[in-house]
Amino acid sequence: MNKPVDIALLPEGACLTAKVPEPLKVGLGEVVVNPFKVAPLTAIIKDGGLAIRNAHVRVLPKNEGGVEVSYTVKNTSLWTYGGIPVFGLYPDYANQVEVRYELNGSQLRELVQIYAPAVHLPVVANQTAALPTVTPVKVADALKHRLYLFNHLLMEGANTGTFKWNGLGGAAEWDAIGYNWISDTNGDVRWYLDIEKLHDSHRKDGLGSSMGFHQTRDGKLIWGQGQTYAKYDLLGRKIWHRTLPSKFADFSHEIRETINGTYLLRVGTSDYLRTDGKHVRTIRDHIIEVNESGDVLDFWDLNQILDPYRADLLHTLGKLAVLLPDGVSKQDDVAENEKLEDEHSPFGDIPGVGAGRNWAHVNAIEYDAADDSIIVSARHQGVFKIGRDKEIKWILAAPQGWSERFKHKLLTPVGADGLPLSENNGVYEQDFDWSWTQHTAWLTDKGTLAVFDNGWGRNFSATKLAGNYSRAVEYVIDEVKLTVQQVWEYGKQRGDAWYSPVTSVVQHRPETDTQFIYSASINFLTQQKLTTPILIEVKYGSQEVLLELRLQSHQPGNVGYRATVIDLSKAF
Repeated sequence: MNKPVDIALLPEGACLTAKVPEPLKVGLGEVVVNPFKVAPLTAIIKDGGLAIRNAHVRVLPKNEGGVEVSYTVKNTSLWTYGGIPVFGLYPDYANQVEVRYELNGSQLRELVQIYAPAVHLPVVANQTAALPTVTPVKVADALKHRLYLFNHLLMEGANTGTFKWNGLGGAAEWDAIGYNWISDTNGDVRWYLDIEKLHDSHRKDGLGSSMGFHQTRDGKLIWGQGQTYAKYDLLGRKIWHRTLPSKFADFSHEIRETINGTYLLRVGTSDYLRTDGKHVRTIRDHIIEVNESGDVLDFWDLNQILDPYRADLLHTLGKLAVLLPDGVSKQDDVAENEKLEDEHSPFGDIPGVGAGRNWAHVNAIEYDAADDSIIVSARHQGVFKIGRDKEIKWILAAPQGWSERFKHKLLTPVGADGLPLSENNGVYEQDFDWSWTQHTAWLTDKGTLAVFDNGWGRNFSATKLAGNYSRAVEYVIDEVKLTVQQVWEYGKQRGDAWYSPVTSVVQHRPETDTQFIYSASINFLTQQKLTTPILIEVKYGSQEVLLELRLQSHQPGNVGYRATVIDLSKAF
């Protein structure tokens, strides 16, 4: 190996480290660290022109208690990368990587040393850039080798660009820097996305919050950011990174792969003609379906499907909400409500009623292949199932405020016996509750619906800084009888210490039969805004916590959006 070289000076913003080794030469070929320039903790050990097959990689733990990262590499990946892909390097460390492979019928093994640089993050608002600290509290043996991708947003001081949307609304200026990294269960960073290569607040195609990360069936990562959406592999190789179709704008929150190989994206529109003749940019109220080439196959306009003037929950979200003027009664007809609006009420990314304001705030989409429908979580309204014909199948939300044309689609809470539950001032027997300003509403492989109930505005109450709770909740929905039964919840008993007023996720993981839950914005409403998220996995149908990781942010406004499990068996 070549002798390390001293570094006397580094460019502004670079990460200091004592010594940085020169590129390595090994038996196979050159080691290329960060081969695609966006994933610094990855590498490729080039095959040196050899026809190797059936490779296996082990990134050895750097200390006692560390977690080994190991995976088998498909031959197609060896051909794609021209060598062995290496994932999971520790930052600012000379990693010991064992590779095994077959060459000309012989089984060979090499131990390769690969140095990966320290984590480099953008410095914003005079704050030292640092990823949140991840501390394990409990890790069951069966989950020890889990890898978790954390998607955080830096909300403080991020809007430093000069790009401005026009005065007719839109969410383009909702711009936050995404901190996206993968941690092992020991809390060590094993991957991160160099967001400075992808984010630029001064450009239309560079601004926006990187959100909605999912691992696809082929092991790649998908996400969206402002006016673009993307698919990359874990080594940072771009599959596609494209702008939104011209009719639509302002991606955030959710992109989902369907079983049909298409993608559902939550967007707004770039030019929406209201019945009152106004042209506006709408806010988080459209879902589009695109194919692998980016063609729009279908779209759902929630302004036409739901009621953009239902304001019952918006009343609880603060005085900034733009509602119908005092003394004006809402009508059942959208066009009539538009006539009642104050003509001076601003459009834009602000909670309010009517197309051109943030009346829906869709934050999650699910696809149900059983009947070719989508399930939509709209933070300001509830959870809905909508068919390909754009007709509502059911509404999972408190019954207050719905116009006559929607009431017959409201789900009725029932107990295990199927009988309706009694209710008193919004409080139901058997501890049933709706989800309030929820995030995520995804199907489980058991046919149930798992929802993260944030609890902000619970039972239409005002925002509380203390005495509230969030929970993960599971519902059984009978689509024929239009009933809903609550069969499980977790988090209520943890109270303020687990309360996330925004963001967060719950997802059933069939490979371990656990409920994966990330309460992602704990302490976000405090003055310091130093969030303390908690990630757990709970044995299905129980209160037994099998894994718990606690995070501590080091920058005010660094709030978790979501997290997800990463499966290396699909990736390479």
